[in-house]
Amino acid sequence: MNNNDNELKSTLVDLTNILSELKVSYHLTGGLAASFYGEPRFTQDIDLVIKINRGKNLQLLTEALAKRFIIDADSIQDDINSNQMFQALHEESMIKIDFHVGEAIPNELERSQLKEILPGIVIPIVAVEDIILAKLIWIQKGSAKSRQDIKSIIRLQKSLDLEYLSSQALNLGVKHILSELESEV
Repeated sequence: MNNNDNELKSTLVDLTNILSELKVSYHLTGGLAASFYGEPRFTQDIDLVIKINRGKNLQLLTEALAKRFIIDADSIQDDINSNQMFQALHEESMIKIDFHVGEAIPNELERSQLKEILPGIVIPIVAVEDIILAKLIWIQKGSAKSRQDIKSIIRLQKSLDLEYLSSQALNLGVKHILSELESEV
């Protein structure tokens, strides 16, 4: 394991310990999840989808994060209250974490799967179909990397639930992008 893996591992351990202790629903998404299911690629941060109760849980999360991460506590409260993304920076590794508040894909947290993403690191990760759907949404917002991520996932994952993927892509208004990428694989 190289130094980057050790930094990623220590950041994930700190992060998942906090979220598990506070019983915050979460899963890994973004570039790390796309690399897990598709071809490995460089990513600059850790992306998590979280679902948190406002009030006391929000205060406890902010206090716990402040012990190991650089945060803006006031901003976090505002971002969670308006279901916006907020960020934290791990004090030791300087790895940035993007917390996506709320589910972009309906019920995606219920379909999370526990996976060993690094040796000894077993955490909830977005379901393969839901990472494709999330990446389709990001393509609609202008992400070029997401196109390659989806194509590599489709190429490498042989047991995709194509019916679910197609119906959800239609519901999310991204079916045309999915069809285009499927034809390129």
